[in-house]
Amino acid sequence: MSGVRTPGRSAVLGRLLRRDRVTGQVAIGLVGVLVVSALVYGVGMASSRYKLSDVGAWLTATGKGMVVHANGLLGKVDGKTQIQAAPNHRIKIIQDGNTVLLVNETTGVVSRIDPSQLKVTQSQRFGIGLQIVAAEGVAYTLDPVKGLVQQINPVTLAPIGRATALTPPIRPGGLDPRGTFWVPTEQSGQLIPFQNGVQGKPVTVAQPGAQLQLSMVAGVPTVIDTTSGTAAIAGPDGVRKVALLSSVRDNPKVPAKVEGQTLPILGTGGALVLLDTGTGRLTSAGLRLPQRHSFGAPQVLGPKVFIPDETAGALIVYNATTGRFEQTIRVSGKPGPLDVFVKDGMLWANDPYGDKAVSVDQNGQRRNIQKYTDKVPGGIRRPIPSQGAGGDRDGNPGGNGDRGGDRPGRPLPPNKPNRPNQPPSAPTSVVATGENGTVTVRFGRSARYRVQPTGYVLKYADGRPVDGVAEVPDNTPNTEFSVPNLPCEQEFQFRVVVRYQDPRSKSFRNGASGISNKTTACRNPAAPTGVTAVPDANGTITVSFTPGGDTTAVKKYVLTNDGGTSYPGVAPLPKGQSRFVVSGLECKAEDYTFKVTAVYDKGDGEGQAPSQETANARACSQPSPVSGLEATAENHGAQLKWNKVEGNGITYTVQSSAGTKSGLTETSYKVSGLRNGQSHDLTVTAVNAAGSSPATRTVNLDPAAHAQNYNGHHNNSTETTLRAGPNTNERKVGSFPKGFTGSVKVICQESGGLATDSDDASRKSSVWDKIEYEGNVVWVSDLFVATPESANGFSVPPLWNCT
Repeated sequence: MSGVRTPGRSAVLGRLLRRDRVTGQVAIGLVGVLVVSALVYGVGMASSRYKLSDVGAWLTATGKGMVVHANGLLGKVDGKTQIQAAPNHRIKIIQDGNTVLLVNETTGVVSRIDPSQLKVTQSQRFGIGLQIVAAEGVAYTLDPVKGLVQQINPVTLAPIGRATALTPPIRPGGLDPRGTFWVPTEQSGQLIPFQNGVQGKPVTVAQPGAQLQLSMVAGVPTVIDTTSGTAAIAGPDGVRKVALLSSVRDNPKVPAKVEGQTLPILGTGGALVLLDTGTGRLTSAGLRLPQRHSFGAPQVLGPKVFIPDETAGALIVYNATTGRFEQTIRVSGKPGPLDVFVKDGMLWANDPYGDKAVSVDQNGQRRNIQKYTDKVPGGIRRPIPSQGAGGDRDGNPGGNGDRGGDRPGRPLPPNKPNRPNQPPSAPTSVVATGENGTVTVRFGRSARYRVQPTGYVLKYADGRPVDGVAEVPDNTPNTEFSVPNLPCEQEFQFRVVVRYQDPRSKSFRNGASGISNKTTACRNPAAPTGVTAVPDANGTITVSFTPGGDTTAVKKYVLTNDGGTSYPGVAPLPKGQSRFVVSGLECKAEDYTFKVTAVYDKGDGEGQAPSQETANARACSQPSPVSGLEATAENHGAQLKWNKVEGNGITYTVQSSAGTKSGLTETSYKVSGLRNGQSHDLTVTAVNAAGSSPATRTVNLDPAAHAQNYNGHHNNSTETTLRAGPNTNERKVGSFPKGFTGSVKVICQESGGLATDSDDASRKSSVWDKIEYEGNVVWVSDLFVATPESANGFSVPPLWNCT
């Protein structure tokens, strides 16, 4: 299922949501609201059948009252559908295979498009504010205010069965690949599954009253609990919990669906956390995002994270592998909502009210889509530069002053020379810049009088020659010198001297010169970027970064906390390395925060360039699930044992119907207080500050499995009455004959009514034995069966209690 949400303007949205809440799950009757005409490249017959691209998606274009289908690999529209809805209505598209539903969130009408005919075949008015989901051939509606869940037919849109009422408020749900609809309920802290419209066994993911946010990650329900700051992954082996970093706990933005198993979580201030739901590992990166911009939920495609910048109408692209930003992708180029989603391995970004959309494939190739045109226009042609714009009259770059090009141009000669043998003027615009230990001196050519310049030589400002730097001829387009292998900490200043031939003596002479600015041979290093922190299971965090520009002057890199204090025991890194390994850290609830500072030589001392970004991590990762769990049944309990889980700061929690025991460090535990005669789920969870992973075994406390044979006794004077229950007032169902000492099978014992031996009034007992006698299961006072130590109450094992 891929949904494309088209939100309206914020003020209109607020009024509409307050104005018209749904009054029922499904209104009676079909409502024909959308009238469709096919516009597919010269074919206008709505009765025709069409073949749309498999690598495509439906996109809203409500500024023109349309929805379109685009081929993502070609970047072209291959189908259009005109809808009779008011421009700028909020239209959400639900698309999964041949199921294409249009949800008009302004009117509450849901319509189904037949992709083969490009026409609406069904429409139904549901109500404003409902969630509609469809995938794997099933569909549901969810009313978050009333708490109603209703299965519907994705073709006819008719209800299937009766609606189920949950305790509101409930949060938006999601469908997994098996067609199970998962609904988070905040009041109970549970995920409620629905299969074929029938409510299943709830799964507890949070404390009651927690604020929950559901994402379907690789088909697995993953719930972000912003109250406790955890992510609960409801897999087939139980609920694993991962403790989120503090930087993404406050109203994080997460996508509703992710095709892979990496969930991107965007926090305030540019904090980005990538949660691997397969391993529970968190990767943290601090991103420098534009200030005061509004961002949508991030999406992941391959190693790249795409962050919708709705203020700029663009996608910010971060490569998690390299730790670098890549070129921003312009979508609309203006403020407004963006629909961004991943479908079938391709990312789509759509301006729902405009004519522009973008598709990006797995290789990072993007294609611009013009939704309002039948054909996507080619690129913009660049005009050929005219003479004199960016070059001199001979076609050399940089001519005619500074009107174009990357370097100063040649000044135009005056109309008349000042005197017949006037030498060339001094070179103009002499500029020196340093980088990577090299100073580049750029200059403009001398004015060409009757005596022409032949070349240019470079000297230091005091007139000393610069060894190893050759003369630059005047007839070359390259008007610059390069002086390599200079120390970073020293300042330099140069002269560019014009050379010419004296017309009288025919000798070559140095003429006027232009002097440069002062510069060092290296730029101050830019601050490191792309700081990421990845923990392992044993108290080690690996912090990686990308060096800033021009690292020539860098002496070392230092790892600090957010306040600039160096981490003790972590040695600085020399230039050329970009990975710190911090060991021996404590696995605790608080995050460790990291910054990287470049320390460089600035001539008069050391300079520092600290990273603007920070990265957070805990010194541990979510534990692996408990393995080798065994449960041996005992009377009113069970003996548990399991394999040790490797990791930092790990303890174990045992849960059963008798209660919870936390903080265990050993790999065995005896559970007591369980009721006999039924099965019990026993869960052992490995826990540390980074999360938890459970394992469950079921133990059957059936006392019949521990039945024993004992002889009758104290039946000398009369027969012994056998009863239907453990009490003297229960009806008689048989008897032991007088003098009975034979063997009977004792199933279990139970406390019941007080019985007294008629032959000896001092012999009394409230213990009753459940026995098999002559093919029947009956009850007899323990006074008349020779069970071990019965005189002191219940017998010793192996005999069990009945309940």
